[in-house]
Amino acid sequence: MKKILDMFLSNIFLHLNIYCMLMFLIVILFCDPTIKKSFAKNHVNKQDEKIIFKSNEGKKKSLKKRRGGRGPAKIIADPITRKMQFETVLVYGRIIPREASVIAARTKGAVQKLLVQIGDRVKNGQSLVLLVTEMLSAEKDFKKAELREYRASIKRANAQLAIARQELKRLQKLRKSVAFSMARYNDKLQDVEKHKSAKAEAEAKADQALAQLRMADINLSNAKITAPFDGVVTVLHVAVGNFVNVGADVVTIVNDETLEVEAEVPANRIGGLKKGQIVDVLPEYGSNFKAFVRAVVPEENALSRTRIVRFIPKLGENNKNVASNQSVRLRIPAGPRRVAVTVHKDAITLRRGKKVVFVVNESKMNVTIREVELGATYGSRFEVLKGLKQGEIVAVRGNERLRPNQKVTFRMLKTNLHRETDKHLEKQINFTIPQKISEKDNISREEKREASQP
Repeated sequence: MKKILDMFLSNIFLHLNIYCMLMFLIVILFCDPTIKKSFAKNHVNKQDEKIIFKSNEGKKKSLKKRRGGRGPAKIIADPITRKMQFETVLVYGRIIPREASVIAARTKGAVQKLLVQIGDRVKNGQSLVLLVTEMLSAEKDFKKAELREYRASIKRANAQLAIARQELKRLQKLRKSVAFSMARYNDKLQDVEKHKSAKAEAEAKADQALAQLRMADINLSNAKITAPFDGVVTVLHVAVGNFVNVGADVVTIVNDETLEVEAEVPANRIGGLKKGQIVDVLPEYGSNFKAFVRAVVPEENALSRTRIVRFIPKLGENNKNVASNQSVRLRIPAGPRRVAVTVHKDAITLRRGKKVVFVVNESKMNVTIREVELGATYGSRFEVLKGLKQGEIVAVRGNERLRPNQKVTFRMLKTNLHRETDKHLEKQINFTIPQKISEKDNISREEKREASQP
């Protein structure tokens, strides 16, 4: 009985110890904040893992759906064209005036007065500089006096000649009489000839005096230096009080209303520049403008292999600041114009080392791959030598990931905006183009008619 009681009590104490330990653990778990946070984090992580797992499964399902049912590719297309084409290159040129001159002094003298300043706009015949005229006026008066003197000597020679002729006639009447003297008669003949030569000498001196008087009058008028054409004064080479000789620089004038563009064009590019050919001029600042060829100088620079070409610009209201010696760039044809079938550059892709394009089939709304052979470059287009025909449509955007016979939907590329703006500018400018331009226009019209015919 005692053993049974001891075993019972020992079991009771054991159960009490276990119960106390459980209560202690429960208190720690529900009362300690750190343990609460750790449990909460573990719970959140498990929920996140479930969400990620579900999202990954959703993505896999969507990928499977896409791979199984891909729609038509959206692309941008452009047609193959056959038009008059020419490649352009940039050359450097400068603005030069057709009328620019250093006005020189035509007579010598001291500068009395400057009538203009740098930057003044002058008209043809307007006075620029006045020279001191006292000496020139005195010289003119002196030449007048000399002329009067020589004219008086002419009168004296005429009178002496008349007397000699009168005496000669008297002797001729006495020729049959005894009082006639042959020696005296011969002397009078010589006197007549002497007075004739004296008269001729006096007349020559009078002519010389008259010419010198005219020269003095010209020198006096040249003391007022005038402008030979309309323009702007750019340089004054003299000041009041300076003495100038004949030919000395006085004033520089530039006519800014008769400007031209001069460019040294490589000789191998001259073939595309005919008289009347329109080119684009790109100044370093300001708006672009048009110009057409006036002349190609038939002389080549042996060192640079270039020829001088002169262009007549058509300046609008936005080009009033164009000045002489301004640097410009000209976009000129690299060669003569010719008709070519061209494709947009963006349509060309490389597949296994070959140049290919994707041709759009409008009836089936799919694309086929085709190998092409390319030629010269014309701006943003390539010449097609083989593989494409006029009127076919090719993909130019979105063609990098296309596959043969893939379904597509497309819209056309707007490539004619810059050409339409160029035509609009030409209408605004209203060129007076020579007759050769109209001939080129007629050629382009005939080529358009040929292109439109099947």
